[in-house]
Amino acid sequence: MIENVLVVLNYNDYNTIEKFLNNTIHIESIDKLIVVDNCSTDNSFEKLCAFESEKTDVIKTEKNGGYAYGNNFGVKYAMDKYSPKYVFISNPDVEFDDSVISSLQGLHKELETAGENVGCVSCQMKTTSDIDIKTAWKLPRYKSCILDNLIVLSSILKCKKYNYDYDYFQGEYSKVDVIHGSFFMVAMETFEKVGFFDEDTFLYNEENILAYKLKENKCQSYILNTKSYLHHHSVSVSKNIKSIRKRLDIAYDSRCVYLNKYLRINKIKKIFNGVTYRIGCFNYIILSKIISFIR
Repeated sequence: MIENVLVVLNYNDYNTIEKFLNNTIHIESIDKLIVVDNCSTDNSFEKLCAFESEKTDVIKTEKNGGYAYGNNFGVKYAMDKYSPKYVFISNPDVEFDDSVISSLQGLHKELETAGENVGCVSCQMKTTSDIDIKTAWKLPRYKSCILDNLIVLSSILKCKKYNYDYDYFQGEYSKVDVIHGSFFMVAMETFEKVGFFDEDTFLYNEENILAYKLKENKCQSYILNTKSYLHHHSVSVSKNIKSIRKRLDIAYDSRCVYLNKYLRINKIKKIFNGVTYRIGCFNYIILSKIISFIR
């Protein structure tokens, strides 16, 4: 049995994951690196095989089933072959150092020793994007999901009530509901207990669903405020899904999984959800075209 396994997923983005592996492979606090190629079509897998070593395993899925499917594939492989105590899930477009891994593990162990039922643990996310991306947020309810549908209106009103205030993240660590899926750790036993990621989603909303399941199992997640990692937001996603409409549709489909399967909304709410998405999607695409034309 080993302590820490890190799972990183690739799909048609060898250049990004190559940089990630070169930055990560020498981090001593990571015992095993599991590189999952999500059935790429650009020869990424063949190139990634050059990184195979005593520390690094390169494996390939049978299909491109999305973020949840690909990461579950890697986590279950690690669980069967190495039985790690902790698993780190990371996007290939992030950067961190050894102190981040060891500090997160230290916090998890400290909380466990204190008798806490720990869910996911991460640290502050810094991003190269101009978009205000949150490290963590409150578990969304139905109204918040409707606001996500109405993208333009939500941005104008800045009324996403499930965000924490900036001054909430004081002290060594903060309790949170949902942690951004680009980088976090979780005990393998806990991840298995809640059934891993929900593979009914292809991309987006995996964090909300995982947080919901953790909360149902009375697990508390935490953000370590004294450490941070860098996220080059949506590098891989933007490269592989160039259509704005397609990205919006994928996000909406995953939102519907969360609403229908977990929040169990009624028929009227389902209809309203669909109507608001169509309105919000139309407005956003028109606005994007206008801004692009002006530029």
